[in-house]
Amino acid sequence: MDALLIALGPTLAPLAVFLAFVLACLGVYYLGAYRAEEVRRRVNKLQAPAASAPSLDGRGVSRDGEFLVKILKPAGGLILPQNEWRRSAMRSQLVYAGHRDARSLYIFLGAKLALALALPLAVGAAVVAAGQWLFLFQPWGFALLSCASGTGFLLPDYGLRRTIRRRRLEFLEGFPDAMDMLVVCVEAGLGLDSAIQRVSRELRHSHPALATELALHGLEVRAGKSRQEAFRSLAERMHIDQVHALATILIQAERYGTSIAMALRNFAEDMRVERIQRARETAAKLPVRMIFPIVMFIFPALFLVLLGPAVVMMATTNF
Repeated sequence: MDALLIALGPTLAPLAVFLAFVLACLGVYYLGAYRAEEVRRRVNKLQAPAASAPSLDGRGVSRDGEFLVKILKPAGGLILPQNEWRRSAMRSQLVYAGHRDARSLYIFLGAKLALALALPLAVGAAVVAAGQWLFLFQPWGFALLSCASGTGFLLPDYGLRRTIRRRRLEFLEGFPDAMDMLVVCVEAGLGLDSAIQRVSRELRHSHPALATELALHGLEVRAGKSRQEAFRSLAERMHIDQVHALATILIQAERYGTSIAMALRNFAEDMRVERIQRARETAAKLPVRMIFPIVMFIFPALFLVLLGPAVVMMATTNF
């Protein structure tokens, strides 16, 4: 076996390096194409909202993201969970991250499978390029490839959780501003649904994620949903406690006939106080978080500058 591996080594090494180079080029190409397409869509959306609609081919299929649709989506179907509750939980997480497309679950699972296969190939190609290709056929080599495969499989989950946290933070930061604008619109005489649509248009540049959710709420109301159901759907999509509280307040105000403007004003004041308290909490945590960088990076350099010359002088002085 060892003799066979030694004989095939000069042939396998260039092939592995070539495959790694091809995969790296494809990854860079698709990453650049995706970013360029994203920039183009955002510029078209700012210039003319009607021009930002995805282009369709003759069969009515979007030409944007053909790699995702033709490769990742069929691959995701191979590891799609059979249990409906697991699929529903994964779809909920994708909705929290802002991915509401029906193909998002398949593309997400396809990305997990693709990374689970591509990352071990990249690691193996790096090992072969370093001239240690025999290491791959040893137990530690199999362990390294297994760790690389597991890391690639779990990497989309980490990215999804990070996207959800960033999106929740955007909602928390932009929701008080939306509430202030909503109070102004309602007190100016607009109805609640019209005020929400107005706020969504005003926030589409400063808080685009929040503006999208508010606009979707208006579309649901126009499509025939009751206001209570639309608010509950909004609270489920945004997944923050403040929206659940707002939905409860507005539903109770509509049910008991109290002033919606007064309820919104009181709620907006609470939101402003909560944002100030959250900022103070973050500022109070900052000194504690700075301890570790100071101890690990600043103190050693400071001690080296202050005590280094004294140590050198003591070492060179003859007593």
